Amino acid sequence: MDQWTGRLACSLQAAGGMTNERFAGWLGIAVRTVAYWHSRPDTVLGNANQELLNAALDRLTDSARSRFVASISRTPTGEGSNGSGGGVVDFVSDAADAIANDSLLASIGVPHDSIEALQQDMALLARSGGMAAFDMFSSARRLRDEARTLAERTRRPLDLADLYIIIGQGTSLMASTAFDLGHWNESAALARAATQYADLAGHASLKAWTYGLQMTLANWRNEPDAALSYFARAMRAAPDGEPKLRLRYIASRSHALLGDSASVAAVLEAARRDRDSAESQPDELATSIGGEFAFGDARAAACAAAAWLDLRNGEQAARYARDALRVYESLPAARRPYSQINGTHIDVAAAHLYMRDKDGAAETLRTVLGLPPQKRNVSLTGRLSRIERLLGEAPWDGDAEAGQLAERISVWLSETSARPLT
Repeated sequence: MDQWTGRLACSLQAAGGMTNERFAGWLGIAVRTVAYWHSRPDTVLGNANQELLNAALDRLTDSARSRFVASISRTPTGEGSNGSGGGVVDFVSDAADAIANDSLLASIGVPHDSIEALQQDMALLARSGGMAAFDMFSSARRLRDEARTLAERTRRPLDLADLYIIIGQGTSLMASTAFDLGHWNESAALARAATQYADLAGHASLKAWTYGLQMTLANWRNEPDAALSYFARAMRAAPDGEPKLRLRYIASRSHALLGDSASVAAVLEAARRDRDSAESQPDELATSIGGEFAFGDARAAACAAAAWLDLRNGEQAARYARDALRVYESLPAARRPYSQINGTHIDVAAAHLYMRDKDGAAETLRTVLGLPPQKRNVSLTGRLSRIERLLGEAPWDGDAEAGQLAERISVWLSETSARPLT
């Protein structure tokens, strides 16, 4: 739209079938602002609201957008601004507002288009692998809050189940990115809440995913026993196939932290059997949403690489990490998850150091050390901190070039706000 007025904004609201409260929540503005647009339809909105409404128009479903276009094509320019004056405008506006907010209508449910749009937006967000962590967190929170607002309006069990799933997915993404931003306690609290919403929705796959996230957080806190406790609960809830496959790969890291190489090998072997099951029965969460909620060969290989690194087995770690990079780099550029790719490069560098190949490690880290600050997160800082520690140990503690590389890493870490847990 070239210029949004109060009338056009209200037409957009009507096309989406939203009350003042829901429309305000959807846009992220005050309810009184929407009420003002109703009372002053000829008001030209400010620049910030112009951009906000253009973005909102893009988010409408096709059917709602068609209703909006049809409604503005029927409305004569300036209608209500002349003739009988503002009194008629206020009278009609007040009546429309009262009816749109009728508690009887609010109690019967929400338009399916609204839930469908949120599901589509959540899927797009989960697949946006190149998004910076804070932007991901903010977007997930917005979608989660929109679903929460709709859930307060409906009593339909099917609508509530769909909305609980969206809330659980949004909360899961918030938990994951809060971890990336270095907010460990908040991440753990969000992950627990996500598990509860998945349970409310009766969504076993999402519940298993949230347990896997809690396992990952415990591993990063160096609490493998806690991670394996989550693993036991998660396996009771998880459907066969990809959900169990992912949990076993995360558990391989827990066993590695305990120095149990036999259990690492055993759980990876069991995961290979889950892979066969996954091929015959695709997981609904992974196929319908994908992105962060899918596991796949690359993440499986990256998990195995991390486990073998914890066991200081450079050869095995390098093999799995390179397998992961081959899969990641086969993806279209727009779908390559920068955090996972750079994290895997750091793991390859650590494997080189365990194999006493300092030059290979330095070359592998070239791209990572060039990342801008907004692309750095806790997952990367934690991995680079390990490289820094390795360079201070034998046989590198007396090597001048190794010292220079460690200094570059130290500067990189000092310039990064997302600090690893210590």
